[in-house]
Amino acid sequence: MGSLQDQLLKAGLTNEHKAKLAKSEKRKAQKKKKKKGATSDQSDLQKHIEQTKQAQQEKANQLNEQRKQELKEREQVARVKQILEHHNQDEIRGELTFNFTYDNKIKEIDVNAQTQQALAKGRLAICVLEGQFYVLQDEPARKIAEVDEKYIVFHVENEDDQKDEDDPYADYEVPDDLIW
Repeated sequence: MGSLQDQLLKAGLTNEHKAKLAKSEKRKAQKKKKKKGATSDQSDLQKHIEQTKQAQQEKANQLNEQRKQELKEREQVARVKQILEHHNQDEIRGELTFNFTYDNKIKEIDVNAQTQQALAKGRLAICVLEGQFYVLQDEPARKIAEVDEKYIVFHVENEDDQKDEDDPYADYEVPDDLIW
């Protein structure tokens, strides 16, 4: 016994042309069915690939931002180091001791009398980098403060800049014999 198609041909209920059309339609339907099943599997696979790519991209962006931040910090340290080494006051050494606080500890630096007065009046500042202390003039210290305040250890602001507007005696000059 042959297939149903052969039986229908022998019985004369169909002809060869109709049989070929039916066979091709059946093959096309099966292809469509396979393609639909593959498409859904393929779309799941594409979604998974897309999610993986997105996760990798986010991770790459985070690493890139971290590298940018590290580069920025290294540039800051290099800039501060350059300013400190260029503007460091080496002639400040003397027999007097100047005390200041750093990390909640009292540190001291040996200075001369002129340097001690300049530090007290705010014309000089003490900065730190990698555990080493530097004495700088006011302007380079302000440049370092623009980069980051953490490098400035001791700097007195000028009293002229910080006048109290509510001070009723601001217009009166203090006599020399009262300053001690």
